[in-house]
Amino acid sequence: MMNLSYRMVYFDLDGTLLDFARSEREALTAVFSTHGAFLTEKEIETYVEINKKWWRFFSEGRFSKEEIVVARFKEFISLLGRSDLDAQEISWQYLRKLSQTAHFLPGAETFLERMKASGFRMAVLTNGVQMVQENRAKLLKLERFFEFILTSEVAGKPKPDPTMFFVASSKSGVPLKESVYVGDDPIIDFLAAKNAGIDFILIDLDQLQADFEGNKARSYGELFNLLTRDSIQS
Repeated sequence: MMNLSYRMVYFDLDGTLLDFARSEREALTAVFSTHGAFLTEKEIETYVEINKKWWRFFSEGRFSKEEIVVARFKEFISLLGRSDLDAQEISWQYLRKLSQTAHFLPGAETFLERMKASGFRMAVLTNGVQMVQENRAKLLKLERFFEFILTSEVAGKPKPDPTMFFVASSKSGVPLKESVYVGDDPIIDFLAAKNAGIDFILIDLDQLQADFEGNKARSYGELFNLLTRDSIQS
């Protein structure tokens, strides 16, 4: 077993290890098609931007998770001109369908197998809806890799608030200074790690974050190499 740089590696889930964009599209089109709404590419893109906006509001503490999961559909349904649709019901149908739809990003499962074989302890810290994340974790058998999956609902506050990290450190028994967080959001994930005083690595698989000046991996191979270096601190 190799000499590991960190005793604990925490991961974000969607966009970091799981293909959320694919699951989102599948769940969205499936739910709306049952109501006779066959979404165009432009309409799907519109929903994606609305969804991102409302999740940003959540991370900023402006609305609760229970509020934003409905508000995003209220806005989207209004733009579609489908006043016959109930946002609360659509939200529940979507979350149920999303919880049944899970895909690894290309290379992620092999990477996690390599991490596990190398002796890394791992866990997940996510702002995602607990019911959805738990069900998707079961579909992909994520317990093979992770000691636990901690959501903002359990921690009490969403990233970038550092509370989730303090709870995770207590659960793992590993000090944050001996841990690292890996995420795909150069703002929320980075700020969360910074607020918690934990090392951070941005995973930039699509190579869209050229301006990010911190530690960054453009592939799972690069990420593994960063995690097995003596130190990533400058």
